[in-house]
Amino acid sequence: MVISETDASCGPMAAAFLRDYSTTLEVVSVGRNPSQFVDSMVVEVMKESLIDLKDYVPRDGTTVDAASFDAVYECPERPCSRTLEAYRNWRDEIKNAVFLFFLNLNGKGQPSV
Repeated sequence: MVISETDASCGPMAAAFLRDYSTTLEVVSVGRNPSQFVDSMVVEVMKESLIDLKDYVPRDGTTVDAASFDAVYECPERPCSRTLEAYRNWRDEIKNAVFLFFLNLNGKGQPSV
């Protein structure tokens, strides 16, 4: 499970990257205070990574049982600067952090039980 504040930026990005790394993991992205839509800058920079988030609808964290997940990834805060370059850097940081998170899920990309 990926947890972010609004599920409108980091959460959808992190979940999309995790889904790319494994087809066997159940990946869910939720927010503590979900937004109504994904940040347009996120949609734009993810499109550059060949990931389409334009139809993603942010989810409320209260709709899932966090205890049913083996691992939780907490998202970093959005950059203060709302420039395309800042969002590209943030996307790349999230991609790298999520990859390390994935590798550490029991060392094989599988959640520990």
